[in-house]
Amino acid sequence: MNILTICYSTHRPETLGFSARIMQEHDLILLEEPPHPDFQRMLNGEIDLDEHMLEIDPGYPVFARRQYKLLQFMKKAGKEIVQAEPFLEKLLHIHFFFADGHSPDEIDIESEEYEVYCRERDATGTLLDYYQTVRSADYGAILKSMQAFARADAARFMLRDILRAKRIISLLQAGRKTYIEAGSIHLALHKYLGQKLPDDWSLRVHFIEREAMQRIGLKGSIFNPGDELTLSYIFGKTMRQEREDLLCAQSLIYAKLVRKDETRPDDTAFPHTRDDVETIAIARALSLDACHELFYRIRTMTTDDAGIYVRKYLKRRGLSMC
Repeated sequence: MNILTICYSTHRPETLGFSARIMQEHDLILLEEPPHPDFQRMLNGEIDLDEHMLEIDPGYPVFARRQYKLLQFMKKAGKEIVQAEPFLEKLLHIHFFFADGHSPDEIDIESEEYEVYCRERDATGTLLDYYQTVRSADYGAILKSMQAFARADAARFMLRDILRAKRIISLLQAGRKTYIEAGSIHLALHKYLGQKLPDDWSLRVHFIEREAMQRIGLKGSIFNPGDELTLSYIFGKTMRQEREDLLCAQSLIYAKLVRKDETRPDDTAFPHTRDDVETIAIARALSLDACHELFYRIRTMTTDDAGIYVRKYLKRRGLSMC
């Protein structure tokens, strides 16, 4: 039986130890990033890693650098490593197309590029609307703008996962165990791969954060309220308006409290996993009214000050994090 493994994780350095052990068991590693012309040369050591990092300017530079160092080792060990994220690849081509003076009207409406353009346009537009609305005093409008973005984002994720599943299937080689890097929100990738996978292939899944939580004896959810809302749209789950409003309200608090720094003093203790699970629990302990009250009190505070304030709020009201 041929083996295909999806490894879900966040882009945090503390996850790489788990990921590395799983990668070592596979022959082909498929990364969640668009192809770069110098990528293979970088892996072979023909191009300086720091120069490559400057050119690609990753969103998580510490994680990216450590992962690339790991992948250089994997390449020397005989692993084949391929960048496979067709949505982002097509999006880059669209950006270059526009930079050459072309307009959206010139994109073939029957093409996958047009689908990518529409999903990205809708998600970006609703996100900009949210950024404008979130500064207002109209809390109801803020929640509605969040829901509009979450729906557009869900549609974008669905297309990303559909296109990526198609690309992954095309890259499978009999007899070669294949590893797939995937962000935690891409749960639909498992569904789409399962629909297309040949009968002689077995699909396995690892959730790195859950494995880290088991290692340190931590319980809780790995999905924050915003993730839950987006995933409900992705999988067509029916949800009452009150529940949608609550998840958005809790997401506002979660986003304010969760740590944004990429590294912490001791990665081996899984500090980001601990912080994320605790922050999710704090947000989920709050009612809609409590979120409303806290949002306007903490939105100009620092992350640390906001965390102290909300924890004191929970303690005063005898609310438990569960």
